Amino acid sequence: MEGSIPVIAGCTATGKTSAALEMARRFPGTEIVSADSRQFYRGMDIGTAKPSSEELGTVPHHMINVADPDALLSAGWYAAEASRIINEILGRGGTPLVVGGSALYIMSLAGLFDELPERNDKIREALKDLEDQVPGSLHRILSGIDTDEAERIGASDTVRLVRSIEIGLLSGEKPSHLKRGGTPDRRFRFVVLDLDGETLRSRIERRSAEMIRDGLKNEVQALLDKGYRREPVLGATIGYAEMMDHIQGLCTVEEAESRIAVNTWRYARRQRNMFRRLPGAVYTGNSPDRIADILFRERIANG
Repeated sequence: MEGSIPVIAGCTATGKTSAALEMARRFPGTEIVSADSRQFYRGMDIGTAKPSSEELGTVPHHMINVADPDALLSAGWYAAEASRIINEILGRGGTPLVVGGSALYIMSLAGLFDELPERNDKIREALKDLEDQVPGSLHRILSGIDTDEAERIGASDTVRLVRSIEIGLLSGEKPSHLKRGGTPDRRFRFVVLDLDGETLRSRIERRSAEMIRDGLKNEVQALLDKGYRREPVLGATIGYAEMMDHIQGLCTVEEAESRIAVNTWRYARRQRNMFRRLPGAVYTGNSPDRIADILFRERIANG
């Protein structure tokens, strides 16, 4: 596919970083664009398995260390920023290689979501308060706005009800009319690194132990000492949430490590489900030769 943009996706601990660095070594001019929603943040290194300083210096990396962990960065923001960077790389004759496990952000970048109004916290809070006071009211409101949308969403699914009503209020249109499946950018070519469950779970457990040994507790404490708190990022990030519990005396370090491994495994299974929505994705192990053949076939053929 001429002008394709290669993407290496996959669950945590599948070897995406190593694979990306090897692709960059084999194919000069490759620049890595991270699609890991937690590697955006400065100071969150060990718990996000961020590439080392040496690795970051070996190959140009983008979308890493671009914000402090007190700002929640949306998938829409990522899509806009990453698109700008990708176009800059292409403009200077380079090859952007998107790498990460945040399926939502990859899908947004590839145009697989509709352009919908941004969230409005005041509207959301008001709708949730209304539902608390008068259960069932949100479904009735949505039925009045958009019968088709209401038929697809259960009366107890508050999260989706709130979002649909929010979309209707902010756009002035029926939510179902705006949800068309996005406008896919056909340039993106996806490889999903996929290991068998037993191997992946073992790697996750090993990585969890390594993070503890490498100083995750000190990293989290340093962030807390700088004034960062659970909201909006740390408490929503596996590794950091559990280690904050340990620091606050709510669990032992051994319990924190076990919880990190369990929660990471659960997250990996959710990631797998999301990756199934990537159009034309090729599932493979982490063999560099196989990945290169899928993503860089034209460059190999052209010598």
